[in-house]
Amino acid sequence: MSFTQKPGPEYFTQAPEVTAVLDALKNRFGERFEQLVISDTLDKDGRQYVHLVQEGGGVLGVALVGYTYILEKAGIRFMRLAGTSAGAINTTLLAVVREDKAAGLTKSERILQYLCNKPFFDFVDGHPFAKKLIKWVIKTEHFARRIKKGARRVGIALAALLLTDVVSTGLRHHYPVFNGIALVSYILTGMMLLGLALAAGYGSYLISRLKNRGFGINPGKNFTDWIKMIMAENGVQTIEDLERVSGKMPEGLHIRNVETDRSLGDDPTRGLRPDITLITSDIITQNKIEFPKMWNLFRENQQELHPAEFVRASMSIPIFFESHIIRNIPRELPIVQTHWRNHLLMEPEDIPTAVRFVDGGVLSNFPINILYNPEVTIPRLPTLGIELNDATPADNTLNQADNLGLADYLGKLFNTVRYYYDKDFLLKNSLFRKGIGVIDVHAYNWLDFNIPSDKQRELFVLGAQAAGKFLLEDFNWEEYKTARIVVHQAVNTSGKDMRGVSNILTKSKKKK
Repeated sequence: MSFTQKPGPEYFTQAPEVTAVLDALKNRFGERFEQLVISDTLDKDGRQYVHLVQEGGGVLGVALVGYTYILEKAGIRFMRLAGTSAGAINTTLLAVVREDKAAGLTKSERILQYLCNKPFFDFVDGHPFAKKLIKWVIKTEHFARRIKKGARRVGIALAALLLTDVVSTGLRHHYPVFNGIALVSYILTGMMLLGLALAAGYGSYLISRLKNRGFGINPGKNFTDWIKMIMAENGVQTIEDLERVSGKMPEGLHIRNVETDRSLGDDPTRGLRPDITLITSDIITQNKIEFPKMWNLFRENQQELHPAEFVRASMSIPIFFESHIIRNIPRELPIVQTHWRNHLLMEPEDIPTAVRFVDGGVLSNFPINILYNPEVTIPRLPTLGIELNDATPADNTLNQADNLGLADYLGKLFNTVRYYYDKDFLLKNSLFRKGIGVIDVHAYNWLDFNIPSDKQRELFVLGAQAAGKFLLEDFNWEEYKTARIVVHQAVNTSGKDMRGVSNILTKSKKKK
């Protein structure tokens, strides 16, 4: 089935594998999930709240929707949200899109409605030639290998023609037959050189065009307009609107257990407030930027920026999409200078007049550190995360160091840089691994914006199954909470980081 046929949300949610996940959860936790305990923070309807961070991954983000669909169906809602790229898209939609209580639709189901009415290839809005090339490249297996093989063949053919030119030129005076061979060889050589010259010229034109368009093939305007449309339909037109809907307090918020952190005083919910954080990377100042928190770095008046720009900045996949540029920064204003000093420790003379954003995943593809509050002694809700694992089985072999091609080398070099922030945090705070669910998506191309709907459903199913496994097998709130308390106390008394304490807890648990 082609996605342009616009299958409805039921095409995803009624997949047998998805209904099987819900049935297994109901068998374990009750028809209304009344026996599921994943947090001590609840609203008046008994729905449990968690913090949630979502990883980026292009079109693989459909799997994120499958994961959050299961969480919502199990009565789980979200307090603080953070995400990068595709994770930023689902983060924004979870914050903005309203539930349809009359129809019994969760936010994830309403997000599915928007996805079902939008062919993903619309986002590839560059030059028609580029669109055709992208479609061909993505669908071609081992593309780099085939390009390399083609270039080698062209080189061999050109060398053979040049050799024939030399030989036939030298022999034609002695053997008349070589006059014809030389003529044909000259013509073929000239045609090949002309073709290579035209290709080089067109390549130079494309590079110049790429530079003039923010070093991206696609403007990303179609995506921005789509996000703006969704925001408008849900009452969000300004940054103030985004902060209002993402910061709306749940009705009847309360804590399940009487025992709470003494530092909270008489209000056990103190400090709990929903918000969202979208990560992008500014390559001009070389900083990780958090939206909407840092909007005031770039404008004095928030009305001059549309919140859809934050999402567009976060998903600016280098080369594939144009980088998102904000120009005319009022760097001379004292209030703007103060914000730059407070957020990024930059002095007025270092503030640029314009910034250029690329995909947030360049610096932080899984920004779980955003949701960590070291001051909380007794956690009231867990910090959950959704990772998209696109590593192939070949990536896990032990002899990679001696068997890397140039493309693999550059890819791993880039991944080493972009995962540094997140891995460093998780190494020092390894306990947070207990709250992370992993979706295995290695069989899918994250840039396949022409992905058919049956493959999208497969991704949705993988997300749903990963969420089911997480709730059924991987997560225990009481163990998580107890470990967090022990770790916090140990860090405060011994000065150790959470990595060492978490390792001690793990070892002691194995001994038991």
